[in-house]
Amino acid sequence: MYSKSETSVRAPIRDTDFFPLEVALHQGSTSNRFLFAVVLDELSKLIQESVQWCKPLADDIVLIAESKQDLNLRLEEWQAALKSKCLKINRSKTKYYYCDFCGANDDEDVQITIEGQEVP
Repeated sequence: MYSKSETSVRAPIRDTDFFPLEVALHQGSTSNRFLFAVVLDELSKLIQESVQWCKPLADDIVLIAESKQDLNLRLEEWQAALKSKCLKINRSKTKYYYCDFCGANDDEDVQITIEGQEVP
């Protein structure tokens, strides 16, 4: 797919001649994390709220909600935003933690799901 790739460097004085591009981004590269953060920020602009309920951390995302129902809605929003760009949430790597700070415990029987599949 990327065999025999070439690139050049644009500088204020002039562009360089094209030269072969032999090294791509490697897994774990600092550039990958930056690009991932830029892409996620752009994807999430439409679903971000004034209060930060979404926190990208390295290559993970933390979604914060006041109830399990709200979390399911936020997951659906994220799923739609990612799907529109041919991306998806990896359900097998998704985890959630529940803290009932107010003591209401009114959504104990609500399951967290992604596309109808329960998140373990």
